[in-house]
Amino acid sequence: GEGEHKMLDYIRQMRTSPDYDPNTRHMFYGADADLIMLSLLTHEPHFTIIREEHVVKKQKNGGIERLELVQETNLQLIHISLLREYFMLEYRPLQGRMKIKFDLERIIDDFIFFCFFIGNDFLPSLSALDIGEGSLDKLMDFYKTCLPKMKDYITDGGIIHWDRAEPFIWLLGELEHAVFINRVD
Repeated sequence: GEGEHKMLDYIRQMRTSPDYDPNTRHMFYGADADLIMLSLLTHEPHFTIIREEHVVKKQKNGGIERLELVQETNLQLIHISLLREYFMLEYRPLQGRMKIKFDLERIIDDFIFFCFFIGNDFLPSLSALDIGEGSLDKLMDFYKTCLPKMKDYITDGGIIHWDRAEPFIWLLGELEHAVFINRVD
């Protein structure tokens, strides 16, 4: 497996220890965007990612190209606790309209689930989902429209409930169809 998965296994094992301190601080170093998802998935409150800055250039034929900065190395700090606060600010206003109990951890798990459709190290992205064209924002907005109507969250403890994911699957199918039609025209 990849190093980050081994580190996360180690963190999971640490958490099962009766003397585990919930204020333990974790730090990853690496440019892989999956580190963000994996850090969120731990539900640990104190996680930081250090990554080298890279510039993303949109290609004319679709997709993105990562350009490495050569002159100097700028580092970015991603504080997962701050990202979690942003999730709270984004989704807490829906709490009064939801049929289910507001649970930030479950919302984060659902977010991670639908981010996999944008792609990662192991899965290609759908052609309709280009992160450079705001696909992540579109998925988050769609989830916000679905959340008040949902009877339960899409994921539960690592299990995907496909019947609950169906609106996302339909949306993704419609987006893929639209991209296909545009390419044919």
